[in-house]
Amino acid sequence: MAVIGKEDFCLGFRLAGIKKVFETDSPAGAIQSVRQDASVGVAVVDERLFDGLDAYERQSLEDSLRPVFITLSEQASQESLKRMIRKSIGVEL
Repeated sequence: MAVIGKEDFCLGFRLAGIKKVFETDSPAGAIQSVRQDASVGVAVVDERLFDGLDAYERQSLEDSLRPVFITLSEQASQESLKRMIRKSIGVEL
């Protein structure tokens, strides 16, 4: 597992013992590093950084199967939860 986000977003993951944490304001380099690391199966991305990416890069992350990129925010919205469920199990709830 890897985490990409700003310092405040990453703190809880560090405390939980996640070793691959990329604290950044510009996620392009961190995303590239995570994609090249074969040991990463799931990458959690701060929604604020994800929203700052261009449409092509966002779509590329959403379509990625290895690693799977999951966006989280401090305030999880119902729509983002639906999107994650649909991506995980392939069914709209």
